[in-house]
Amino acid sequence: MLLISLASCSSAPSSQSSATAEPEFTGAYAQDYSQAYEQAKRNHSEFAVEALSDGELAESEVQESADRYVQCMADKGYTATKSIDGSGDVYHPDQTLDEAWTTRMERDMHDCDVQSGILYLSALWQQEQTNPDGKNDTSMVIDCLRRHDVVDDSMSDARIEQELNGGTDGAGGFSWIPYDMADPNYDADKAKWLQECQTNPRGF
Repeated sequence: MLLISLASCSSAPSSQSSATAEPEFTGAYAQDYSQAYEQAKRNHSEFAVEALSDGELAESEVQESADRYVQCMADKGYTATKSIDGSGDVYHPDQTLDEAWTTRMERDMHDCDVQSGILYLSALWQQEQTNPDGKNDTSMVIDCLRRHDVVDDSMSDARIEQELNGGTDGAGGFSWIPYDMADPNYDADKAKWLQECQTNPRGF
């Protein structure tokens, strides 16, 4: 399972001989930081690309991305809130409960997540605050998973750790917990806590 991680301040890109050269990130979170940068660049999230390119995230940059999200949603007719941890609310005076409306709202939210850059910055920022050294202990993750009923007592700690490391037979860790809402086996709580426990087990 891919974990979204934050590049610490030590993950600044190395110096480049050309102003147009791509940044080369170093440090404990170099791979994850680079991945966020490449995804933001691919999706034309200009603010996120600029914020990520120097290998450091300031709280003010994450806050600005949240403010940009709120404005983007306002431009589409919504009243929205967004905090730097990525949480928030959305309201539209004409919204209904039908599938077509829900699809439209989810599309608009995603578009603003990308455009504002909050999609790429908030999880990285939160990870730096909660796990700056990139060394969350596996036992803390397991305890969090148990506490939130992602796994039960039928699974040993050794088996959970094996799943955290990618599972067996190439199936991928926790392959029975789908993230796709269209999957009939989708469980919102389990999907949420499976990711959040791995991101910040100390905070939940």
